[in-house]
Amino acid sequence: MKVRGLRISFLCLAGCLGMSSFSAAQETIAIKAGRLIDGSGKPAIQNAVILVKGDRIQAVGAASTVQIPAGAKTIDLSSETVMPGLINGHDHPTVRAYTGAEVNRLGRNSLVQQLNEMAEAPSLQIARGVRDLRVDLLSGVTTEYVVGEVEHNDLYLKQMCDAGVIPCPRLYASGPWIIPTAGYSPIPATNGPWAMREMVRNNVEAGAQHIKIVMVVAMATGPSAGRPYGEGSSNFTNEELDALVDEAHRLGVKVTAHASDVVTIKQALEHGVDSIQHASKLNPELVDLFIRKHAGIINTYAAGMQTHFTPKDFHYLDTEANSPEEWIGHAQKIIDQVVSENALVGSQTVQDRLKDRYAQLRMARDRQVPFGVGTDNMQGLLDLDIENLVNAGFTPLQALSAATGGGAKVLGIDGDVGTLEKGKLADIISVRGNPDENIHDLTKVNFIMVGGNIYTGLSFR
Repeated sequence: MKVRGLRISFLCLAGCLGMSSFSAAQETIAIKAGRLIDGSGKPAIQNAVILVKGDRIQAVGAASTVQIPAGAKTIDLSSETVMPGLINGHDHPTVRAYTGAEVNRLGRNSLVQQLNEMAEAPSLQIARGVRDLRVDLLSGVTTEYVVGEVEHNDLYLKQMCDAGVIPCPRLYASGPWIIPTAGYSPIPATNGPWAMREMVRNNVEAGAQHIKIVMVVAMATGPSAGRPYGEGSSNFTNEELDALVDEAHRLGVKVTAHASDVVTIKQALEHGVDSIQHASKLNPELVDLFIRKHAGIINTYAAGMQTHFTPKDFHYLDTEANSPEEWIGHAQKIIDQVVSENALVGSQTVQDRLKDRYAQLRMARDRQVPFGVGTDNMQGLLDLDIENLVNAGFTPLQALSAATGGGAKVLGIDGDVGTLEKGKLADIISVRGNPDENIHDLTKVNFIMVGGNIYTGLSFR
């Protein structure tokens, strides 16, 4: 399936929005950093300089080792912490989280609600995507790993982002995810090994930079929704997975899998999937498998709280919040209330589930399984996913690495982004505070640069 010409409604929307940024062109920019976190996991250094020319970093290091050339444009961030832009390792820009019952913030129809959004008119979906990308950008996210959109929405948005028409993070797009019958309509079903290869080829031809598959142990939609597959089985056959992964790797792209349980995580890893989204259940056997297969995890904490948000909460995001910090604070209050109420979720309380998950995350970390973080459809809340790792027992620096250099390695994009190094893309943010000491300071983003383009001062709405 080839990407068709951009829809008129999309062009009008993008053109009317314009772009509010400073383009670096080929001017050398010197950024003076009071503290610098390079994203590699190393401790911050004091008094550093980054030289940017065009869209790349030309030099970075202690101020005593980096000479600022005559005529360079200097940006003084000497009272702030400078670090790589954040990487959202799981995003759906045009889909919002489930909005549950107004009164008690509870509900479990999230899948249907999201699929209904994906069946809306393309112009409505794109409008929501433009808004959500802006929210993420202003919260310090400079890279979005998009893992499934209908009608190539993500590829159209990427075209507009790359052209500088709309302000947004850098997008790594997958095109429509791949799932067999009884999957997530309106994403089309794909069945059989050769159809898997064809779908991979179509997505890559259309511009996809990676492939996303959705693995589940029960039928997801239709009259038989909830009906489990055979014991130890998922919606994919081994032959289908082998063909899909082989074709993707043959074409030079990686595969990431939605896999939330022991069965699907194990099957995905055994058949060569490169990274696992969610990985909600971990045990020692699976951790061993992650290590043997050199695969990593994208943890998605905030998405697990989505059923406690209502339409009023997202109305607040769009029309009342004046900054990412206000939106994150609003969301944190909702989640804190959920945790304090400690209701039963299945057979466990919320707090017991968190304790179990924290133990799983620490086990994987201690065995050096690489981590990234992602919001799924909880736009603008990557900070909460990073803080969740700290709550689990990660150091703030380890958690920041998951959102920068570590996350980039999990996704296979570390050649260009994730760390502040010579030759890498100039995706840089600054924070008013020390997030490697107090992770809550991460909400205080000030300076934002994506590929040499500066977005500091861009309005939240």
